[in-house]
Amino acid sequence: MDSDTKPNARTVERKLRRLSRRTSPFLKVLAVCAVSCLAIYICADLAIDWRPQGWWPDDRLTLVIQCAIVAILPAVAAVVVVAAQRLRPDRQVGRKIAVYSPVDINSRFIRNTVEQFVVFLVGISGMAAFVTHSDAATIPILTVMFMVGRVLFWVGYHTNPYVRSFGFGLTFYPTVIVFAWLFLRTVFGIYVPI
Repeated sequence: MDSDTKPNARTVERKLRRLSRRTSPFLKVLAVCAVSCLAIYICADLAIDWRPQGWWPDDRLTLVIQCAIVAILPAVAAVVVVAAQRLRPDRQVGRKIAVYSPVDINSRFIRNTVEQFVVFLVGISGMAAFVTHSDAATIPILTVMFMVGRVLFWVGYHTNPYVRSFGFGLTFYPTVIVFAWLFLRTVFGIYVPI
């Protein structure tokens, strides 16, 4: 019985080592991204002294709509690119898109961006409902970070998986922080100035 379990344990150990060698660079990129997100946000917050003129419900809704338009631009651009690429017959196999072709990659990017955008939109809408007038600049800052992260993710999808990971982190980490902030505000009534 011992002889049966030892090879399995060794096999599992080897697989874990291989997995850690593959994932280690991505984890490092995501760690750098987390620090970069914080640094970018702090620098932007210090550099930008913007507040909306009013902070009534219609002002909040207008800001969310403006930010949503900016945030979804990379997906709109990708839809235009895919539409142009579908006109080329060499990009398709029969009626299916060739796997890992530029059309396939761009289509995956669009799906991922729309998924991320829905979560982001809910997050900034919640922030607009609860953030004070003095902290309103957070919403446009997060929007620019989201858009830049999506562009890096798209470029990385075609060129470099590390750039793609960084872009994903730049998009996703701030959104997670937004939901943590919203959770504290809505569930416990704690307002953390941002």
